[in-house]
Amino acid sequence: MTTVTNLPRKAGTAAFVALLVLSAFLLLGYAAHFFFLLFGGILFGVLLSSFSHFIEKKTHLSYTLSLGIASFLLVAITGGTIWLMAPSVGQQADELSKTLPQALQRVESSLRQYGWGRRLVEEINQNSQTLLSPKGNTLSKISGFFSSTLGAIANFLIVLITGVFLAADPKVYKEGFARLFKPAFRGRLLEVLDQCYVTLKNWILARSLSMLAVGVGTAVGLTLLGIPLPFVLAAIAAVLNLVPNIGPYIALIPALLMGYLQGPDQALYVFLLYAGIQAVESYILTPMLNKRLVSTPPALLLFGQILFGILVGGIGLFLASPLTAVLIVLVNELYVKDFLEQPGQTETEPIRSVAVENVPPENAFYAGTGILKPKRGNSA
Repeated sequence: MTTVTNLPRKAGTAAFVALLVLSAFLLLGYAAHFFFLLFGGILFGVLLSSFSHFIEKKTHLSYTLSLGIASFLLVAITGGTIWLMAPSVGQQADELSKTLPQALQRVESSLRQYGWGRRLVEEINQNSQTLLSPKGNTLSKISGFFSSTLGAIANFLIVLITGVFLAADPKVYKEGFARLFKPAFRGRLLEVLDQCYVTLKNWILARSLSMLAVGVGTAVGLTLLGIPLPFVLAAIAAVLNLVPNIGPYIALIPALLMGYLQGPDQALYVFLLYAGIQAVESYILTPMLNKRLVSTPPALLLFGQILFGILVGGIGLFLASPLTAVLIVLVNELYVKDFLEQPGQTETEPIRSVAVENVPPENAFYAGTGILKPKRGNSA
């Protein structure tokens, strides 16, 4: 009788949980851009907070003073880098925008010497004309450009301000989030949140070292090969290294075009240079950093990039790696360890298999399932 009485309550609870999960997925799909901006702010907050804790540990100052020093140093380092490198990089970027069309024309003329090349060029031109066909008047294009530019600036400011607020007093937000759950679960949730913080901190350190290695190696290699505009090409390679699996191939395209202007041999050398740098980064540097810092399965990372790229575009590609790393921690800690591997939970006995050769012909259909066909007339 008790089971019958509790059945409607259990059904209602299950329906409510299912509706809540469905609403969460619909909200994520509808406002995915907002959640990715929030995660970007969390990532910047982790960077600022970890830097502040490092200064606090080394100088024994208060966290508030350490946060102020960390903010000042980040602004000074960023501003100094821009002030030192902006003239040369900006000039090279301007030259790159003028030189790339010449390189494309040279590649096109080379392809037109072959039948398959002519068909490929014509198909690309048709697709590009379709994509770049003028729609609307000049005023709408100008307003669209300014709206996208202002949107990018607004997104950057949202991430920046959110990160500063989170780094200023992370305990308030962490404990406030934990209070949304039952008291018996809050301690474990705070522990998992700390693990997510460590994971993001290690990811930032690993990506920073990897970007630095790729940027320096690319700049030195292109300079030794005599390829024009080595610094801007190295900056592109370093930034796109934030997008594993996809970014290095995108960064290779302008470098190959610049090398092709110097001759096919130079383009081949550029390809070998980028392939060598990526081999060192993928098979030596990244495994070494993953062993000490953070590790993400490559297949899961690729699937995350595809999914998040479809949801929100470019920002999803850039944030796919840290977000996938955090999701792995949450699934491993809250689902695998706390649900599937609960203490005291015994494993069920594996299904007994029946050898096919020992099974009578009338039971052959059930062979391998551990189930024997019931005999007629024996079911009471």
